[in-house]
Amino acid sequence: MEPQFTLVFREVAAQDIPLVGGKGANLGELARAGFRVPPGFCITTAGFDAFLEGAPAMESYYARLSRMGSDDLEGVRQLGGELRSYLQQIEMPKPVAAAIAAAWRTLGTGEAYAVRSSATAEDLPTASFAGQQDTFLNVRTETALLDRVRACWVSLFTDRAILYRAQNGFDHRQVRLSVVVQQMVFPQVSGILFSADPVSGHRRIASIDASFGLGEALVSGLVSADLYRVDKRSWQVVEARVGDKQLAVHPDPDGGTLQEALGPEQRQARVLSDGQAVELARLGASIEDHYGAPQDIEWALADDEIYVLQSRPITSLFPLPPQDGRLRVYFSFSHAQVMTDAMSPMGISIWKLLFPFGRADDAIGYNPFLHGVGGRMYVDISPMLNTYLGRRAIPAALMAADALSGIALREFVQRPEFLSFAEEATQKASLRGLLHWLGPLVPRAIYRLLLAPPETALPTVEQHIENSLAASRAELAGPPAGLPRLKAAFAFTSAAFVENAKSLIPYVMAIMMSKTILERLAGDRADPADLNAVYSGLEGNVTTNMDLEVGDLTDTLRRFPAVAELVRSTDPGLVLERLEAVEGGRMFEAQLREFLRKYGMRGPSEIDIARPRWNDNPQSLLQMVISGVGLSKEGVHREHFRRLVADSKQATERVIGSVRRSRFGMLKAPLARRMIAVYRSHMVVREHPKFMLIKMFDMVQEVLLDAAGRLVEAGRLDVAADIWNLEFDEVIRALEQEEMDLRPLVASRRADLRHFQGLRPPRLFTSDGEQLKATYATDHMPAGAVPGSPVSAGVAEGSARVVTDPARETLLPGEILVAPFTDPGWTPLFINAAGLVMEVGGLMTHGSVVAREYGIPAVVGVPDATQRFKTGQRLRVDGDGGFVEVLEA
Repeated sequence: MEPQFTLVFREVAAQDIPLVGGKGANLGELARAGFRVPPGFCITTAGFDAFLEGAPAMESYYARLSRMGSDDLEGVRQLGGELRSYLQQIEMPKPVAAAIAAAWRTLGTGEAYAVRSSATAEDLPTASFAGQQDTFLNVRTETALLDRVRACWVSLFTDRAILYRAQNGFDHRQVRLSVVVQQMVFPQVSGILFSADPVSGHRRIASIDASFGLGEALVSGLVSADLYRVDKRSWQVVEARVGDKQLAVHPDPDGGTLQEALGPEQRQARVLSDGQAVELARLGASIEDHYGAPQDIEWALADDEIYVLQSRPITSLFPLPPQDGRLRVYFSFSHAQVMTDAMSPMGISIWKLLFPFGRADDAIGYNPFLHGVGGRMYVDISPMLNTYLGRRAIPAALMAADALSGIALREFVQRPEFLSFAEEATQKASLRGLLHWLGPLVPRAIYRLLLAPPETALPTVEQHIENSLAASRAELAGPPAGLPRLKAAFAFTSAAFVENAKSLIPYVMAIMMSKTILERLAGDRADPADLNAVYSGLEGNVTTNMDLEVGDLTDTLRRFPAVAELVRSTDPGLVLERLEAVEGGRMFEAQLREFLRKYGMRGPSEIDIARPRWNDNPQSLLQMVISGVGLSKEGVHREHFRRLVADSKQATERVIGSVRRSRFGMLKAPLARRMIAVYRSHMVVREHPKFMLIKMFDMVQEVLLDAAGRLVEAGRLDVAADIWNLEFDEVIRALEQEEMDLRPLVASRRADLRHFQGLRPPRLFTSDGEQLKATYATDHMPAGAVPGSPVSAGVAEGSARVVTDPARETLLPGEILVAPFTDPGWTPLFINAAGLVMEVGGLMTHGSVVAREYGIPAVVGVPDATQRFKTGQRLRVDGDGGFVEVLEA
């Protein structure tokens, strides 16, 4: 059967992407659905295949492309240029050229045409590839048409297209190119219509960019277009912002386009009336309804008719959870846990099991209010906000986890539209349910605050954790391996939080109460630096102890250069087995094995059960250990901590002295001493519950990997690690239903995770998709400073070090650590840090707590900090005022 080289639009449907690419499939689908699309045809991928058949060197080029790294810009530039030069010499096959000419003649030789590339990995729901290949306008002759088609084929290998495919995990061999030939309209006005607001994410707001002439000026960034925003609930224009349109692009009678400078009046004139903007918004809503997803639509207005030139999914929108028609608000639990990377489906499902609120104490299963969205965890906090008490308490509570979330939520709950929904809402948080949780905890917290000997906090918590972990091991060891043990792990995980919360939460509550009371007692008399010293140098914190032991490992490497060289030059997975061969190796091996025995279940981004632990891959650990060799003296980390402990004791006496000198000071001073003792003794155990949780994850991981091995053996998974792309209950069903092939689901989830990793998760969003944002007050800041939330006092200056992966990057002594987030797997970096800047966090989140313990000035909640600041810039971190300054580039 002869290949079909051309298809008119109405012969093409949405599922024909392999044949006509994303752009062609969308145009065909729009035309078949009855939308006003200028006529045209697609040159199918069969034509592209025939073209490449005449290029025998392509196999060699594909092999070189597959080896090219996505960060090798110079290599891509050289190889891309060489490949394009080669393809430009290849002739178009005669049968393909004849088919194109015949289709063009049938459509009309007297018209002007747009010739657009349409790749098979383009305009997809998870990757747009917009602008990666070439487009040509106002093509009028057969010779020009054939030349432009070949140029489109060649443009599959532009530098930007090669890089985009490499960064998004697309195999270069699997991506093919169709070409769309579309009759041009010559519009008075054209632009882009988003059926949902791409900036705020609001699904009920349409956003329209518009300019005079062809849309090329707008797409190419040559003009500042008009912006119109239309509320699709009321069909009213809610914003009309006129841009400075300095020029317009029009067709050249001889082919191509011309730029026309606009006069002052037209530059500042509105491009669209309110009625036209609403008409466009209604059109966008119709196209969105047809596709079932928000769309990015190219349009043109010619002779009072609106033409659709293209429609593709808006891939940058953050996804939404399943909706029920109610106005809901979702808070990022990932931000509260200070881990904003995309998580595995298994990792999220584990947390849905752990999170107990919204279900009975004895219920087993997922929490109905915790959702996996875009690879992150979001809590539906709407029921709590539908009460007056909740609207007061929840924003205040979020301030401790993430200040910007608290500020944004406080503003949102005062909106009239939300208050009207809240009053009508049938789903409200029950005060009785809240008291059911808090009732037993408050008296225990008050007992810890006022009566319990403070020194008992650490041994009591450690004993509880030891007993709980022993009981957990016994519970999981009881049932036979396989499905029975997997079900036991499911039930165990579902009950883990409930069983431990009542014992451990009162300690956290006592921390917060003691700090509040102490600061009330101290008032303005105490030096803020003394209060900060009181909060640091806490002996017994499990994470601090771990970090100090990392410093001890570095000290051992300083004493034995041969061991340091082995660690530096050897694959991390082989270090332990090769240590015996060098002087000092056995000592370091024993020390490292003991460290891994205690902390090997930890690692970067450890709240995701799918992430490798140091026991699995010690690369990030050894990177931190080796980085300190030669940069500072032996024992510096221990000496620094001893100094913090001594400073805290002296500061304690000064704070109590200032309280004693206040009114009724002789009565208040003993209470202040008690509050300091409670804070310091209880803050020590702040990290212990999470440490226990990670140890429990280690047990559950073992059970899940056993199940994964069984599924691999049955041929239903390719490798054991594929199990992290499933949810916990799906694994149980898979073992119950032996015929289920899990590999297609795993492949789909893996692609989703790649897409999610590129999304920036919002702190808060509504069921309408609106991302709730807030800004800090800046009137106290120097000009040009970047605001954040102050969480650890003091001022530090140093060279910035932007770290996004502690396994690959390290920190030199005196540098300012700039990170998206930090967790215990990151904190050994704090040993060298002079200051800390993070994109997320609040007063009580992990990095903030450890920064205060180390006496490191810290500012958190700085949006886009890892993009805003660059490694090597000299920064000043003001942990008192809550801002960061760039002192030198």
